[in-house]
Amino acid sequence: MRLKIVFLICIFGGLRALQEEKRLLVNDPQMMETQIVELQRQVQLLKEEMTKVTQNNNYGTTYTIWGKRICPQLRNTTTLYSGVVAGSFFTETGNGANTLCLPHDPDSVDANFPINHSDGIAHLYGGEYQFSFKNVVYQDDVPCAVCRVTQATSALIIPGKLSCPSGWVKQYQGFLTSNAYNEQKSEYLCLDDNPDFIERSRVNENGKLFHPVITICGTLPCPPYKNGTYVPCSICTA
Repeated sequence: MRLKIVFLICIFGGLRALQEEKRLLVNDPQMMETQIVELQRQVQLLKEEMTKVTQNNNYGTTYTIWGKRICPQLRNTTTLYSGVVAGSFFTETGNGANTLCLPHDPDSVDANFPINHSDGIAHLYGGEYQFSFKNVVYQDDVPCAVCRVTQATSALIIPGKLSCPSGWVKQYQGFLTSNAYNEQKSEYLCLDDNPDFIERSRVNENGKLFHPVITICGTLPCPPYKNGTYVPCSICTA
């Protein structure tokens, strides 16, 4: 859209300039012809640039879908890679605060990497569901996927909504999850409402935990919210 606007501005600007030249060069047809040819050349260059941008695959936006192996089957949405959820152990006070989507085919660091455990290290664990719902049961390991949307430049998580603003595309809907209120803090993540699980283990190994989030009235206005209800969410792109 922005390119179209620039395109039109250039055309109108060129026509305005041409009109000015016409007033100044009424008695010089050769100069008029030169100006027209130049304007046509500029229009053709703009058309070529618009075509390149339209065909270019190196633009768009990305987001992570939590709880699914692949990205939504939507037009212009593709799966960059699928992986496993990883994060901090729910009782450890350090490590990273964000949650990661680790690929299934990790590489190794250089064999000569200067590791010195005496200087301190951080830990990275897998993730587990702490509830049973639809296809998953308590202690199942959590998958994830990183998604790319080519016809978009923004990705937005909207907590409390199952819909997207006008003009936006809903990539998926779900419900908010995090560590439990009496565990270490973690970020709120929008878990897909039809979650998958990783085939391997239902052993209680903990790690990064996924608990459903409920509302607590007080500073949170009720209404419109209701006390003790689960919080929906949606991921939108535009």
